[in-house]
Amino acid sequence: MADPNLAATKPVIVLVQTQMAVNIGMCARAMLNCGLDELRLVAPRDGWPNEGAIAPATDAKRVLEGARVYDTVAEAVADCHQVYAATARIRHLNTPAVTAAEAAAEMHVVTAKNADHRAAILFGPEASGLDNDAMSYADRLLHYPMNPEFTSLNLAQAVLLFSWEWWSTRAGATVSYERDWELAPKSELEYYLNRLEAELDQRGFFADQSKRSNGMQKIRAFFGRSNASSQEVKSLQGIISSLTSEFRK
Repeated sequence: MADPNLAATKPVIVLVQTQMAVNIGMCARAMLNCGLDELRLVAPRDGWPNEGAIAPATDAKRVLEGARVYDTVAEAVADCHQVYAATARIRHLNTPAVTAAEAAAEMHVVTAKNADHRAAILFGPEASGLDNDAMSYADRLLHYPMNPEFTSLNLAQAVLLFSWEWWSTRAGATVSYERDWELAPKSELEYYLNRLEAELDQRGFFADQSKRSNGMQKIRAFFGRSNASSQEVKSLQGIISSLTSEFRK
């Protein structure tokens, strides 16, 4: 489900003179993976709409359906306050260059203060990238510091790398995969460890009493590192009860 609080602060992805419809579809998919859904196209080579973009977009068809087409970069970014140009040529017109992470951070800072602020990221044609005219509209160059021996990125990869940086650093982005997990209080863990020690003692586990203290320290450290929940400690208690029930009869 889309987050209505993000709608106004999302950056716009602008694909300039894209040569292949399949790449537009793959970019739409990459965008929606990361919560971005406003796509603008500047003079796509094979026209728009284009059936060739639908299959590679998979379930991101709505991004394609909402895409708007412009004749020029100037028209595409006219309502935007800040424009970034993705390019491998970072020395251009003395325009400052930032990484995708830095660009995303800048956008979050600005939109936190002004939700009406719109940012756009320009991505150029597959074969040549953005030309000087397109880059002249940018306030920042967006640079990906890749392996210098192989810097080539396809269009969808470039869109995804930026989109992920924006998505993963947005407010509330931190995800807990243990939402129902609660750390057991130390008293519960200590009660279990004391019981474990007593049972080990009774079974003669500490044959060498001189090593008993060190042995329990290691066991306690192990369970301390495990960050066990209350339910897990209860399960451990149940294991002891099950293993020792025969000896109690």
